[in-house]
Amino acid sequence: MRIAIIGCGAIARRSHLPAFKQLEGVDVVAFASRSLSSAEAAASEYGSGDVYDDWRKVIDLDVDAIDICSPNVHHVDQAVAAAEAGKHVLVEKPMACTLDEANDMLEAANDSAIVMHIAHNLRYVPTLVAARDNVARLGQIVGVRAAFGHAGPRFWAPDSTWFFDKALSGGGALIDLGVHAIDFVRFVTGLEATHVAAMLFGNEPVEDAAQLTMRYESGGAIGSLHASWVARPAPDFGLTIFGTDGTMHLDARTPLTFRAADGEKIEIPLPDAASSPYEDFVLAASGGTPKGTPATAIDGRAAVAIISAAYEAAATGRTVEVVR
Repeated sequence: MRIAIIGCGAIARRSHLPAFKQLEGVDVVAFASRSLSSAEAAASEYGSGDVYDDWRKVIDLDVDAIDICSPNVHHVDQAVAAAEAGKHVLVEKPMACTLDEANDMLEAANDSAIVMHIAHNLRYVPTLVAARDNVARLGQIVGVRAAFGHAGPRFWAPDSTWFFDKALSGGGALIDLGVHAIDFVRFVTGLEATHVAAMLFGNEPVEDAAQLTMRYESGGAIGSLHASWVARPAPDFGLTIFGTDGTMHLDARTPLTFRAADGEKIEIPLPDAASSPYEDFVLAASGGTPKGTPATAIDGRAAVAIISAAYEAAATGRTVEVVR
């Protein structure tokens, strides 16, 4: 499989490119970035490849797939163009800045019958996979509490200043890290949010933290979610699911544990890591069967719908219905 990558910043060079380099039968042959020097650096680190300073130049190349790691605002134009050119598409999270953009991307993927995945990599964390595989132990889910936070882009990608430009990023900690938590709650529980209320901390230039409360369609379950760029020491990572038959909990410092309603405590064993969003994208785009549960364009759109509702809720002070 021949792949072109658009956006050669931190996430491409630390995650996507090393992952593709380890896969047999995969070659990244073109690198496009707003800065030609970034494209050249990525190509040099990967080992080879043509470089471009205009993403449009790679769309019609002889490649099978386009991997999009650009600032969030560009995802829609790049993904739609790639889909219309018949290329399979992997998009770094979030899928898009707005629900309208996500809808356009999903429509383009469907119209062109291409594979479009969103790189929600936390779906491959063994504790979350095990939680999903054991969630039936809980009986009916009545509540969820989730958190994901770290010290923010200033800590892990200080040169990526676009994170703090709302016109490029779409927002701050909520769209950057909250989208992860929204997706892994949906992945583990299968719950679909119907209504969201939200508060943000800090708005200059974008929010540093967000607190959401949600109601889900299944039995009226409720949930809370915290996303933060000011979690120190990092990481802040946790998920607690409350059910009629017990509670399941995991966090960054304790193992995945199920506590039954009668008080019995069971530490749940973890599966071996079997795949990654990059391998599963290649498998799906090649006509094979993914080893894990990759986030499709439908899943990416569902997360953006909640993010969009949350930003509206924070701005208006009202509970907002999630557009399904």
